[in-house]
Amino acid sequence: MPKVKVPETPKERLKLAKRYLKNAKEILKKAGVDKEAGIYEDIKFVSEASGMAYISALEALKALFMCKKGWDIDEVRRKTKEVGSYRRILNTLPIGKDKDVLIKLFSSVYDILHLGGYYRELQNKKAIDAGFESVEKMIHIVEKHINGQP
Repeated sequence: MPKVKVPETPKERLKLAKRYLKNAKEILKKAGVDKEAGIYEDIKFVSEASGMAYISALEALKALFMCKKGWDIDEVRRKTKEVGSYRRILNTLPIGKDKDVLIKLFSSVYDILHLGGYYRELQNKKAIDAGFESVEKMIHIVEKHINGQP
């Protein structure tokens, strides 16, 4: 059985985050939309897509932690065992105004996608779509920092 390569650099982690988000969007398309009611119809696909998009956000943050803290992936894994640890680490990063933006986006992603979409069967299309947009914004901010842009 071939060994799976673990993304070990911030850029590789960010690439993984983008891959998760792309896959989540493909899964969400399978949910179907009741346009009149403004809801996604198949909760199974909404739940699956929401969980995967949330993981995308976590992977983006791991990439940022690796970049800004100089940690390897093993160190990041040790220090990110719970959602609160992501918030605590975010608060320590020297990334200017992006820190507050990322904290707010991450809270939104956690509430909408992880709790709402994945656990509580949220089907509201506008809400789920807003969660996905927040993940995209997070990835954009992280990418900017990984590429050394101010």
